This record gives sequence, structure tokens and C-alpha cells, in this order.
Amino acid sequence: MFTEEEARELLTRADLFFGKDDDDGVEGKDWAQTLNMNDTWAWACADGQYVPDEELPLLAELFWRYGHCGVLYWVSQRRGRVRSEFKDINRHIEFVTEEERIRQEEPDSSKRAYLQRSYVIGAVTR
Repeated sequence: MFTEEEARELLTRADLFFGKDDDDGVEGKDWAQTLNMNDTWAWACADGQYVPDEELPLLAELFWRYGHCGVLYWVSQRRGRVRSEFKDINRHIEFVTEEERIRQEEPDSSKRAYLQRSYVIGAVTR
């Protein structure tokens, strides 16, 4: 598990946040911890999701495990399981949802490696 500081560093180095903009007139920390979600849920959609300090370790864990798919999943969960107009984004979210369900079912990674479980991405229609 990541500490808040380690998580902040990982996510910042991955260039996931908008970052501080001296010209925007907004406190730097807000933008420095706001995920850039532009064009994620719809075309020409300017959007961001602020990440509170206490959520940084979980988000970093999801990013470490699933890459950008984990970030999409985290934001979707925070927004009441919101979905995108783009089917590929929805498949990414569904992938992480299914994998996290399996991780909860079997927390032990050694046992999970041999757990016979499958799922179909795209089976959920919304």
C-alpha cells in the first residue's frame, strides 16, 4: 500500500493531474490533485475530479494495478458508477469492476492465481 506522499508522487509523475496553474486564480493544491478527465465521459467535455489526500493511496493502488483503467474505475465509483458515451471507457471500468470483485472474493494472491473465474466484458448493458 502507498502512503499519501508516495501516492501523490506516483500520480503526479504519471501526469494524471491538471497541475498548478498560476493564471487560474485557484489554489494550487486543488488543481495539483485534480484528475484530468477531459473528453472521458463525452466529446468536448471539460472535466476534472479532485482527489482528497485520504483517497490518494487507494487511487495509486488502482493505478499501479490496472493503469488508466483503474483511474476511470475510481472516478466512476465516486460519481455513482457513472458511465461514458464511449464503449471502450465502459469496458475499462467493467474490467476493473470484475477484477476487484474477484480480489474481494479471494484476497490471497497465491490462491487467486489459480482461482477458476471468468467473466465477459461488455455483458453489462446500461
